[in-house]
Amino acid sequence: MTALHATLPRGAKTTFVSLAIVLSLAAVGWGLSDADSQQLERDRILITDLAFKQMFEAYKIGGVPFFVTSDSLLNGYHVLYEESILRLEQANAQKMPAVLRFVLGRLDGVVDEVAGEAELALAARRRAVIVLGTALKLLDDGFQIDDADTMAIVDEEVTRIVEARAVMKPAWLGPPEPDFMRLDYSRYRVRGFYTRSEALTRYFRAAAWLQSIPFRVSRDDELLSVLMLGRCLASYGSEADDARCEGHRTFFRTYTEFLGVGDDWDLVMAADAAAEGLDFDLDVKRAELIAQTEDGPQINDQLRFAPDDPNAVAEPNFRILSAYRLPEAVLFQRTTDIRQFPRRDFPNGLEVCVALGSTFARDKLDGVQKAGVLATIDENLELFDIGTSLYFDYLRMIRTLLDAPEPNAPDFMATEPWQAKSCGTALAGWAQLRHTWVLQAKLNVVAFSVGRGIPAGFVEPEPEFFRRMADLAARTHALLQAAGALDHSYFSLIDALRDLADLLDQSETEEEFWQMISQLPDEDSLRLGHLRYLLDWPDSDDLPEEEWTAAMADLLRRMADDLGEGIVDPLLAGMISMYDSDITRLWPLLEELSLRLESIARKQLAGLRLDGADDAFITSYGGRLAKIMGYDGNYSSEHPKDDAPRIADVYSNPEVGGNLHVGVGRARAIYVLYPWQGQSVLCRGAVMPYYEFVDGGRLTDEEWKARLDSGARPDVPSWLRPIICGEGLTAPDFASSAIR
Repeated sequence: MTALHATLPRGAKTTFVSLAIVLSLAAVGWGLSDADSQQLERDRILITDLAFKQMFEAYKIGGVPFFVTSDSLLNGYHVLYEESILRLEQANAQKMPAVLRFVLGRLDGVVDEVAGEAELALAARRRAVIVLGTALKLLDDGFQIDDADTMAIVDEEVTRIVEARAVMKPAWLGPPEPDFMRLDYSRYRVRGFYTRSEALTRYFRAAAWLQSIPFRVSRDDELLSVLMLGRCLASYGSEADDARCEGHRTFFRTYTEFLGVGDDWDLVMAADAAAEGLDFDLDVKRAELIAQTEDGPQINDQLRFAPDDPNAVAEPNFRILSAYRLPEAVLFQRTTDIRQFPRRDFPNGLEVCVALGSTFARDKLDGVQKAGVLATIDENLELFDIGTSLYFDYLRMIRTLLDAPEPNAPDFMATEPWQAKSCGTALAGWAQLRHTWVLQAKLNVVAFSVGRGIPAGFVEPEPEFFRRMADLAARTHALLQAAGALDHSYFSLIDALRDLADLLDQSETEEEFWQMISQLPDEDSLRLGHLRYLLDWPDSDDLPEEEWTAAMADLLRRMADDLGEGIVDPLLAGMISMYDSDITRLWPLLEELSLRLESIARKQLAGLRLDGADDAFITSYGGRLAKIMGYDGNYSSEHPKDDAPRIADVYSNPEVGGNLHVGVGRARAIYVLYPWQGQSVLCRGAVMPYYEFVDGGRLTDEEWKARLDSGARPDVPSWLRPIICGEGLTAPDFASSAIR
């Protein structure tokens, strides 16, 4: 093996030896080639091919001092954040059927409020019933509509949505028109954490459907249809009715404090517009709506031709649920506008970094239309400054990674390699954020034993980033508490009960069922194993063999249904804590962790010596991070899930048949030569590598992980490649990894 210090200049070699750091491959845990060692000495940083299933693992294995990266804290935030939003979405999945049935149940009474225009009112009602009925059928296979013709249309739509392949405009939506040519059913392909359970899968499809069908203000039947639906949210005057309607209205704007405003008009706006009833002239109402609205849609998500108005993206329209307007989505809309940038098929993630102030990103952004794209970004910088939602707080936090280094920062932080790392960190964080919001964000369519005296490690010297992370964690915690996401819930237990019932359905005999259980992957075996004792009651001896599996499946489903209503079977009372992690205590831990990292970073920049408490904190960082990421016990943190890769499609171009994906792979080791008392200390930390590529489909997380492990994995962006080891990032072999 080649010792790293043997490839360094004599002075550097003497430094390392004098510090008693043995920089052999066995010490650092990974084989660096001579070329990689020389690159590390030159650039002071190097991302290697050493992979970890979870970020915190990099900080639980000694051998060299640690380098606590901003990437590691970002990843911890995102794991905790996504788990919290998952709980909110589980609650929404439970609420949605009741909300939609409430609206649909009032529709016929609302139709009677329409004065005259009986034919128009019936057409408007038909559109409303098909849209709501399709969503309800997606949520519940048993949903039915009395009218056979309408039910047939609903069934056809459900089939196409589940298949998620067609590109067409069904007849009930009318003929292809310049502002609505076709519907891309691939948008309904379930992605992100919504693949975790059947309930979330159904909810994803239904919500995506309700976000996609426009009710155009310019069409009388569509405008009347959505106003009728809005009128269904009106209170009839009683206190109970007021509370029920207000609760339903809140459902449609769950994430305003998290993401900002919706890009389209939603059912709440329709309810406000129809608050006084439906006895009005449609032309007058149309004019009122347009006049009182500050702006129209800023993001196009339809297959359509560009509007005649060069300043417009799409005409005003309603959606039952509006997807949210994110600043980079608006920016991408403007930097790929075919009227300004013909044949610029896709945006570039670097545009986000340019807008956040990165001079490195400005230089590395390429393309023949670069000057125009940069000018457009400069004209739209306010997009990233004007918002007050949590999303904008996040962007303001990662902006601190892209500005000029702190005055006393190490010299290497002003170099291009570090700037590339910073852009990679920012975009990896952004990609993880977009993964969390893959459903709710509106999609664009185009148009990383130490020698005596050496610190246990160092913290990335970005104190402002860590301070803002503490603030972000505090605000996130407050918003999640207010939204009820941190309340104890039964969702995970309900899913486990239903999954076990499904396994029973797949088994003809008790023996076959237990054999199937024994063959489950470790993760599922642990998750479902807690419930096995339930199958001892009633005792199988009391049931005929041919009835056992069906009886057990029925028992488990009844328990799950009761839990959904808040009724806890006594047999389940002792199980709840096993399936309901108390994540509310983890957000203050993240805030505290961030503030401590800020303090250490400021001590480093001031040239102050890190004391024993600081060393102890850095040494224990991996365990603290593991706890925040949901790995509480020693066993769980020593056997982490291999589920870190995340992918999200953020832009679609039907003209070339592709979708722009952004994502992260598994955490990779980064080595840093950190300056300390006039010498250089080799440190190891970890980063989340950022990926950006175009694919013809819409990838799920499992498909993305499989691609990363195959010969078809994409390379990292060209601007990030220079700080990665010579062989690049390959598929990890965890079983043979010497560092494990």
